[in-house]
Amino acid sequence: MRKKLLALLLVVSMMVLPTGCGLSGKETTPPPTTPTPTPTTEAQTAEESNANSQEKAYDSTNDSSYLSQYFNINLKDNITDVATFTDGLKKLVGDNEDAPKFSTSDEGNPTIAIDGKLTGLKAIKAGVIAANFGELALTYPEEKTVNCLKENQIDIEPDNEYGAYLACAIDTELITPKEAAVYAMDEDVTKDETAKLFMKIASANGLARNFLGYSSDEDIYGKLDNAWNSFIMMDDKKLSEIGKNAVQQGITTGYNLKSDAYNARFLPELTLQYGHSVIKHAHQLIGLLNSEGIVAKVQLEPKTSVYEYLLEWGPIPEATPIYEVKQYDDLYLVNAVEYDLELEFENKEDMLAFDELVQAYAKKNEGNEEAKGLLASSWWQPLYSTTMEDMPKDAYDQIYDCIITDENYSFHSFCLPTDLDKVTKDLGKLSDGLEIKPVKRYCNLAFYNYLTGDDYQ
Repeated sequence: MRKKLLALLLVVSMMVLPTGCGLSGKETTPPPTTPTPTPTTEAQTAEESNANSQEKAYDSTNDSSYLSQYFNINLKDNITDVATFTDGLKKLVGDNEDAPKFSTSDEGNPTIAIDGKLTGLKAIKAGVIAANFGELALTYPEEKTVNCLKENQIDIEPDNEYGAYLACAIDTELITPKEAAVYAMDEDVTKDETAKLFMKIASANGLARNFLGYSSDEDIYGKLDNAWNSFIMMDDKKLSEIGKNAVQQGITTGYNLKSDAYNARFLPELTLQYGHSVIKHAHQLIGLLNSEGIVAKVQLEPKTSVYEYLLEWGPIPEATPIYEVKQYDDLYLVNAVEYDLELEFENKEDMLAFDELVQAYAKKNEGNEEAKGLLASSWWQPLYSTTMEDMPKDAYDQIYDCIITDENYSFHSFCLPTDLDKVTKDLGKLSDGLEIKPVKRYCNLAFYNYLTGDDYQ
């Protein structure tokens, strides 16, 4: 059970007055120059550890929703037919020249061709080829195949033409040994079995989720650090010019630049995006989730945050690889490496509990300006948001993310619904023909209030 939250929210009165679109929940004081599971017990057997590892490596929850969201694969019937299965595979193999083919006339490469009724072993052979393991399966001599299947208690004839593909599917973890035993029975393939296999194929081909791991993983903190330490300042000449002019003209107070290469590709209805600039805060936020028994998939997406530097903050800091102030006439713009922590929760209940945790342990309030009892580097206006519309009205409110894309980079700036028409029109005059795409998001109230200027908390 989740521990009860002990902290109470305090009423605040300070106010920040932004112009048009907002930046990213930034403090109004000068920014810093440099952003600074339960383990397996000895009593567990090796078999239990292996089982846990397989379960952690693959989460079958919401497979059908994911396939529909990202691949337009809609599995409706309990039993999958050949046409549905083949059409789905075609959407999962990618479009490069080395991708598996669906024609028996293609010589030199394993091909996907299902004759007659779809059964378990036919599905596995097609799945192995679709996951780009076809050539690997053909390297399996009979002895290796027999040994693999025997070790995993799979009952199948040694000379079965599908044996090598079944063994290969186990070794590459497309399926678990338990699932392999079901496929070996060579019966009808169900919707759930198809969804699980399709998701494994998508992952093998680099088309599914792109994430560091689970919040409960023992090594998740090291992975966060390794990812953070690899981030560098991003730049796109077109988008940076648009952003600079937008700030100069008062269209926005700032913007973020992001790269598609780090896109988490999480399931939208269970995902929150949390922006910050200090990696220690992300460590402690993940630890907070663990302490409350909440598990989420974790991805760290880098961004270059650009906003105006006010000379009243003091002398301009010396540039570092992750922080620089650039001057454009009388305009000074901070360029700082920050991150969006993407969290895909296991269920909606955990996703909704996140707001309560942040309010209690990761948000500064009047009367606690020193942030005692809060996570390191907690903000007055933390920023987290989702694209899901059915969020509680007393915790989230609607904003827009105005997105401009140039090849693999994207410009992001938040604005209120009342400002959307003017902001998109003004950005359109600067966009140099690039499309402006407003995306509806729902953010926490502190950041929404920051945008309105009515109450900074």
